[in-house]
Amino acid sequence: MARHLPWALAALLLIPVPGRAAGLCARDQAAQQRAQPPASPHPGDTPGDKGQDHPPKWWIDPKLRAELGITDQQSAAVDKIWEKSLPPLREGRQRLEKLEDALSQMTDVADEAVVIAQIDRVENLRAELSKGRTLMIYRMNKLLTADQRAKVKAMHERREPPKRGSSPR
Repeated sequence: MARHLPWALAALLLIPVPGRAAGLCARDQAAQQRAQPPASPHPGDTPGDKGQDHPPKWWIDPKLRAELGITDQQSAAVDKIWEKSLPPLREGRQRLEKLEDALSQMTDVADEAVVIAQIDRVENLRAELSKGRTLMIYRMNKLLTADQRAKVKAMHERREPPKRGSSPR
């Protein structure tokens, strides 16, 4: 009996942890959402699309194209990459939101192994989406000159200052 007592106490101490962790995560996520404008499902679309105000597509907007020196051929090629990349990213984002919702709901009642498996699914999909976005940006950047890339980067940083902990591009 005495041999099992430390294990029983350890188990009792661990049981409330997922609930508290879920509460802390939910609180942190809510604070982040209040601090940031909502993520656009159509990043880069022209202002006014579907009632949302999006920054203009730099490769299409005439003023930005002139500022960046984007040619008609570059504009068409970048837009082709955008149009090809966007649907899987949108679909993946919807799947990610569903997986995150499921994870939030299971943290209070599910077995730890089930929660770990769901975390793996969420983070694997998040990594896949990040790779897809990065590959899209890489393909777009390949079409630009070094000067154009520098101007696009500066424009992006003016709009969205670098996030803490993000890697430089």
